[in-house]
Amino acid sequence: MPHRLRQTRQATASHSEAQEWFNRAARFDDQTKAVWRSFHRLTHCRNRALVCDLYPYVWDIRGVVCLLNSYVKWLALGRVPQTVSTYVQGTFTWFSKGWKEAFLGGDQEPWVFRGGLTAELQRLLPLESVNDLFIWKPPDVPSSKIFTIRPYLPADKDAVYDICRKTCDDGLDGTDVFPELPDLIADKLIGGFLTLSPELSFVVEDEDGICGYGLAALDAKQYLKKLEMAWLPELCSKYPEPGKSDMLSPAEEIISSLHSYKPSIPDALHKLHPSVIKLSCLATVSDFSVPKRLLACVMAALKSNGSFGAYCEVNVGDKNMLEFYGKLGFLEVPVTGTSVEELLYLGRTF
Repeated sequence: MPHRLRQTRQATASHSEAQEWFNRAARFDDQTKAVWRSFHRLTHCRNRALVCDLYPYVWDIRGVVCLLNSYVKWLALGRVPQTVSTYVQGTFTWFSKGWKEAFLGGDQEPWVFRGGLTAELQRLLPLESVNDLFIWKPPDVPSSKIFTIRPYLPADKDAVYDICRKTCDDGLDGTDVFPELPDLIADKLIGGFLTLSPELSFVVEDEDGICGYGLAALDAKQYLKKLEMAWLPELCSKYPEPGKSDMLSPAEEIISSLHSYKPSIPDALHKLHPSVIKLSCLATVSDFSVPKRLLACVMAALKSNGSFGAYCEVNVGDKNMLEFYGKLGFLEVPVTGTSVEELLYLGRTF
């Protein structure tokens, strides 16, 4: 067979397989929406005793199905390396090659996979050691409110910046702190992620719009180098350094810090937590399963790219954010010899 003809047939087969994948992803998205509709109908059922009995189970199933759909939507963007299979091989599931046939053939006992359908779906994600993120407490009062997690798009920037402003003061609204420069705090805290690492960024939406975000960079060292070489010079140009004064405004203090900032990460931290993460949700998101699912999405994307741990930076005095990340399983990583004493490093592996 001529080489060119062989290449053409291989390309055609590859295109056919890719199209089949996208068709299946679209069908799964339709099935996810069907689960949403069923969940919505259940919450409005007149038989409230039935609702109370079924709600926790359906709520749990809806959450894990939505989480899987979020991961599939991220995969559809093609931001996965060819070596992904070496990173995500883990627990066998009903869907693993050969297991379904063995089960149906009677070679396996019915209880070979524990936890029921919910646990089976959870095992489809490349997250074998983050079971705490799948422990969700249903709302005390049945609610039809649905939060959707999806990959970040460039059109989301203004909304994500707004979330950052409304959560920058230790999780509280800091909009009034920088009225004359509304983008300053977001430029400093998350602008680098959205510009240099958008492929690992997710947003949370409800019926009112975007209400949270989860951002990450795969290799923190490389990200900080890019931050220093590309993003910080742009910010310094955008925000000229203020003159010397003993009475700087909060905005001027931040601008001054931009001109003197030298990003770095301790080697001991990078060794166990090579990726960096930043999450935030509006105070209106009272369901804590939302940030858990958001973090699971980010970690699944990082794991698919070969990472096994991540850290975040929190100011020493930010008690709300320390509690927030603590509930998500982050622990303080003792680091010596850092130049920024007011920062704490929190990390977790996955």
